[in-house]
Amino acid sequence: MVVNLQPLIQLHYLDQQIANLNHSVSRIPVQIQEFDRKLERIQRHVQEKQLLISENQKKRRELEGDVALIETKRKRYKEQLDAVKTNKEYTGLQHEIETVNQAIREIEDQILAAMEEAELFKVQIDEAQSIKDREEKVLLAEKSVIQEEGNRLELQMSELKGRRQKWLMQIPPLVLEEYERIVTHRKGIGLAEAREAICMECQMRIRPQLFQEIKRNDMIITCESCSRILFFVSPAETAKQEMDSTNP
Repeated sequence: MVVNLQPLIQLHYLDQQIANLNHSVSRIPVQIQEFDRKLERIQRHVQEKQLLISENQKKRRELEGDVALIETKRKRYKEQLDAVKTNKEYTGLQHEIETVNQAIREIEDQILAAMEEAELFKVQIDEAQSIKDREEKVLLAEKSVIQEEGNRLELQMSELKGRRQKWLMQIPPLVLEEYERIVTHRKGIGLAEAREAICMECQMRIRPQLFQEIKRNDMIITCESCSRILFFVSPAETAKQEMDSTNP
């Protein structure tokens, strides 16, 4: 059966371009997810520093509460001094007061250490926030570029699909069915260029007489090795083929 292979050849070229674009587009979400993970990491670093500040403040409040309780106990002991009747009782209370004083000093030392720790945490969180602001700005800019590239590729792919539809209308149903069957079973590639009597997909040599028939591009001839439909593009036609593939 005589068939004009030109529409099918153009469809083949378009399908390869669409497949390449689709591969590029499929990588965009992965790249965006990586940017989001980086943003999350630097945000989490700041949050961890903020958590240290919160824990430090909580610790200081607890220590200050302990001091208040012990102060109450010391006040009670001092009030009892006026009521004691023996030296032994007085000495015992004085010992209790000194014990309480020592406990207060120890807690106050802990509060002072916590305050110094809080100052260190404040410096660290300021540094972390500065790094976050700087890196976040860069990452968001890079993410925006990737998203714009994804939109551009989507638009380009949509335009190619529109052109593909025009070529589909010029291909006989049985030929299209055969092409799609081969595409399904041959990793998305239904046609193979025959160049210098060689199939450019599987590199199998083509018989000279068969190659002459292929060069006419007027019938379905499949490669004896990879089963793809063979077609020929002369050097003079190459530029025209590329133009036709984008302007059907």
